[in-house]
Parts: sequence; C-alpha cells; structure tokens
Amino acid sequence: MRKFRSSPILAVAFLAVFALTGCSKQDSTAKEDTPQLQELIIALDWVPNTNHTGLYVALDRGYFQQAGFDAKIVQPSEDSTSTLVANGRADFGVYFQPNMVKRLNKGEPITAVAAITQHSSAGLLSLASLGAESPQALAGKRYSTWEDPVDDAVVAEIVGTPLVKIPGESTDATTALRMNQFDYIMAYYSWDGIYAGIKGVQTNFFYLKDANPAFDYYAPLLIANSQSLKAEPEKYKKALVAIKEGYLYAAKNPEQSADILIKYAPEVNKELAQKSQAYISKQYLDEQGDWGRFDYQRWDRFFQWVYDKGLSETFVPQAGVSNDYLPQ
Repeated sequence: MRKFRSSPILAVAFLAVFALTGCSKQDSTAKEDTPQLQELIIALDWVPNTNHTGLYVALDRGYFQQAGFDAKIVQPSEDSTSTLVANGRADFGVYFQPNMVKRLNKGEPITAVAAITQHSSAGLLSLASLGAESPQALAGKRYSTWEDPVDDAVVAEIVGTPLVKIPGESTDATTALRMNQFDYIMAYYSWDGIYAGIKGVQTNFFYLKDANPAFDYYAPLLIANSQSLKAEPEKYKKALVAIKEGYLYAAKNPEQSADILIKYAPEVNKELAQKSQAYISKQYLDEQGDWGRFDYQRWDRFFQWVYDKGLSETFVPQAGVSNDYLPQ
C-alpha cells in the first residue's frame, strides 16, 4: 500500500496481484449442495491492515456467502488497484480520494461507493528530537515523497515551499526516520503513528485536517467500476450489504475483529493490529452510527481545492462518488 507503510508486513509486500488471502480459510463445514455463489473479487490497496478488517470479518462470519457471493480478497502490486477495477478484473478496490484525482483526470471508469472511515488520519510524522512543534517548523527539512503531485501539493500548502524532497518508498516510517533517511513523512496515525508508540519512539504527528478542513478527505474508501455499477446495480448493492455488516461488527467488536484480521494475515504484528483496531474502529461510523456514506460537501471541498491548485482541469460537483449503492 502506497500510503500504509510498515515493516511488520514487509514479508508479503511483493505478493503477486492475485495472491489470494482468505480463500482457504472459509468455513470448511459448508455443504457441497450449497447454491452456486457468484464470484466477488475485492482488491486491497496493499497488504492487509486495519483498513481492511471489515472485509475479513464479512468473509469470516459468512456475510458474503449469505449475500450469495464467493468472495476473494486479493493483494495487488503497488498502486494497481484502480487499474484492476477499471479493467473489470476486480469488483471492488480499496483506494483513496487524493489518488483518484489522476485516475479521474485520465477518464478511468471508477466510482467511490463507500467510505471505509469517516475521517482521515493522514498527517506529517517526524521524530520529536527534530524539535518541530508545528508543521511550519518542518520548512526546509527533508520530506520523504512518493512523488504524487496531489500529496506533494497538500504538504507544500501546510509546510511551505519549496519542499526539500527525498524520493522513494519507506516500508517502515519510524525506522527510516531513526536512520536519518529523511526528516518527515506523510503517514497515517492509525498505523505508523501507533506503531511508533509501540516501538517506544517519541514522535510529533500533525494531522493534515487540522491545517485545512479540505484535507479531511476520504481515505480509505471503496471504488467500483462505473460501467459495471450501471449494468449490475443489484450485485453491488447486495455486496455492500455484506461489507457494511463486516464493518459494523468491526466497529462494535475491535478485539474480536483484530483477531479475525490476524487469522487471515498472521504476518501482521499482533500488538499493532490490536492497538490500531482499537483506534480505527471508532473511525468507521458517522455521527449517526452509519457506515459508508459520503458527505458530498466534504468530497467536493477537497476536489475544489485540487482544481484551485491547478491539479485538475475541471471541477464537477460529486464527480467520481455515489451513495446510491449503499444499503439504506
């Protein structure tokens, strides 16, 4: 996952696109005379983590099967999720609103159909020893970038220009900071921030959304193929019923859900999974206790900012997003 970089899962980081996770662990007591199930492929954004717990819960507790699906969760190569979905090789994909900008600019037929978390935990992570007590204090410091124009523009807006960029990927942000590879990095508190605490490393973390409300974008979310949604709306609505049940369970049962994630992804650090799940389970639902629904005004606010910065040639309200396939 480009935006969820951490060492406990590095061993599986280069699995092939269709390295299936969870297929062999479905209920072995299922009878052979069970009605034929429809295949459903869900592509992760990278390796398994707590963004995905609701999917594994839906698999483990039989919600997909009850909805008529033989669900398979696959781990794609880096940043290929939208390509799989756009080409019809995956029914759903875990993705991020900022990453959709370049895809929508290229005309890829993808639509965000469910918000996995209601608020973004993205921010800027640095060692406390650097002494930066505000994002602006990071000006002139070395910034680890994966060279995404939208992400870089967000960081530049907060920190100031010019950015001192250190290109490259870091699989473990905390370790890379301690090795002095760079001074700060865009990371997610729900994983890298919590992992730093587990390691006993003192860090400073500045949430992007605190600097600008427009940066409380949707990350992560689920995308689907726009043409397939129109052709088979009932399929996607039924699948989202199962997925919603998985995330509702994960929201209310963080400890049990973390165990389910570890069951399907034993390479994940157990303490990290448990502490991350305790944090992120509170982020799955909105103020009304519902899961998946987008606030179109928040969605448009970020894309309006992208347009104003010249990162998109057009701004169309509610482009690339729909609540129409979510269960009522």
